Amino acid sequence: MVDLNLIRVFSAVIEEGSVTAAAERLKMSQPSVTQGLNRLRRATGSDLFRRQGRGIAPTRAALQLYEEVGRLPMIADAAIDRLSRFDPPTARTTFRVALTDLGQTVFLPALVSGLAAAAPHCSLDVVNLDTETAGDGLVAGDLDLAVSSTLLEGALRTSIIRWDRYCCVSKRDRFGGGTPTLEEMTLLPRVVVRGTTGHALMHSLLPPPVEGSVHVSGFGAIPGILAASELIAFVPEVVTADWVARWGFAVSPLPREEFAAPVRAHAALDTSSSATAWFVEWAIETMRSL
Repeated sequence: MVDLNLIRVFSAVIEEGSVTAAAERLKMSQPSVTQGLNRLRRATGSDLFRRQGRGIAPTRAALQLYEEVGRLPMIADAAIDRLSRFDPPTARTTFRVALTDLGQTVFLPALVSGLAAAAPHCSLDVVNLDTETAGDGLVAGDLDLAVSSTLLEGALRTSIIRWDRYCCVSKRDRFGGGTPTLEEMTLLPRVVVRGTTGHALMHSLLPPPVEGSVHVSGFGAIPGILAASELIAFVPEVVTADWVARWGFAVSPLPREEFAAPVRAHAALDTSSSATAWFVEWAIETMRSL
């Protein structure tokens, strides 16, 4: 593999027409430039320059090599520049976000419309949150942001976006029109959302689900299950207004303060680029404003 710095030296000599001018442009000594050309000649096995008068001229092999790789230093410099300076109106970047299905329902409309206004050429790639892998994905740079009520593992920066109070949702006549106690609720079969989705706190505060309970991987299926059965579900209050309007469910707020969970935004401590740094700050403020 050829060192990109050798290509940088080679391209400068081609473009400037002399070792002296290339050395001045690169802020290198002339012997260092000559040494770089000799290393590249040994790597390619071809003579790249020939003497012409008091200077040098590229050979046919050098011109062919320049045509194929001469722009690589410029491309690399431009890519590094984009990482160090991010201009939202002109940038073309894809941001990758991990959200639960509930998070997609609550936050995604505002993120999509807001990003279209703030950074119109950028895109969102939304993946389903898995709390067992999201932390590693953020540290590795595979994810820019993850939203979860569960604390993720890793060297992460965590910010609280909002607090979600949990409620019991059921058919309207499930409790005869009265307000059930917490003990009555926990004695009934319920729909349980798996912990890898980031909603484990609620169920960690309750007794284990009784026989007849159903475990699901997200919130999307819950309304249909409740409408077709006598099961109940504990869900964040933020979704209940829509579910009541569509399904006519009864909603019973839980009686204890600990049944409120923080919704957290997670990002890597060391952001991989200025684009990621901008997006994380922008997305957190957008979600907090809802």
